[in-house]
Amino acid sequence: MLVQRTLIYLRDFMVILACLLVGKAVAALLPFAFPGSILGLLILFVLLSLQLVKLHWVEQGAGLLLRHMGVLFVPVAVGLVAWLEPLRQSIEIVLLCVVVGIVLILAVVGRLYQRMNREMKP
Repeated sequence: MLVQRTLIYLRDFMVILACLLVGKAVAALLPFAFPGSILGLLILFVLLSLQLVKLHWVEQGAGLLLRHMGVLFVPVAVGLVAWLEPLRQSIEIVLLCVVVGIVLILAVVGRLYQRMNREMKP
């Protein structure tokens, strides 16, 4: 039973890791910077959508990763501590970008909602 569960997790992780590595390889070929992990997720999504990869091939391994996601973010949080001083020096610009981004998102979503409402009415 334990060996079978271990093999299932190994298969799941290998499929996820293969998508990650392909995503990183594609990102290295691109003429602009793009995160390979995001490309790997997109590749996994496409493979799952086209059913080239079956959901049960990755379900248990992904569930294990999701259950322990908090622990996986600890190194990222510790790395952010090194950026506290540069962030503190440019907090005004960061806050301005956040506020402008929120306003733009709200405006675009509002306009799209109005347009969709107009088109749906007879």
